[in-house]
Amino acid sequence: MKFKIFEGITRNVFILGLVSLFTDLSSQMVFPLIPLFMVTVLGSGVYAVGIVEGAAETTASFLKVVSGYWSDKIGRRKPFVLFGYSISAITKPLFAFANIWSFVLYIRVIERIGKGIRSAPRDAIVAESSDESVRGRAYGFHRAMDGVGSVLGAALAFLLLPVFGYRNIFMFAFLPGMVAVFIILFIKEK
Repeated sequence: MKFKIFEGITRNVFILGLVSLFTDLSSQMVFPLIPLFMVTVLGSGVYAVGIVEGAAETTASFLKVVSGYWSDKIGRRKPFVLFGYSISAITKPLFAFANIWSFVLYIRVIERIGKGIRSAPRDAIVAESSDESVRGRAYGFHRAMDGVGSVLGAALAFLLLPVFGYRNIFMFAFLPGMVAVFIILFIKEK
């Protein structure tokens, strides 16, 4: 019996899987370190960590609805995906310049604006690029690639932290983020 894990995984789904892998590698090099950075380097209280994370995730959640509606209305997905992932990539190194927790708040919210803009249109591309009979597999593949990037990014961050410090890791996280943005250019919209 032949195991066909990639059967039904279209070019766009594969590309978006790679985009998610590199983006999550970048994100998980930064986000697990943010609370530690805020408390140990910036001297923030734990309340500030809660404010930052709450504001960031609320922003992303709200914008997913807006961007999904808007991309449906104009019938285009790729510009939202490209713009959203670009915002995320560009903001990562800005954390290296933070000297107060409110700066982290602003950058984190801007980064989550990128996530909010890209998420619903990206998921629509996955759906539109897959036959109905394999959509579950397509989404599963995409989420698996996302998960691989998350694990690699977090592991890399904690391995490199003692050697390079927070700020250098934040700067380095820009590279996989920009690889993800470049890969988006190969998506073909229907």
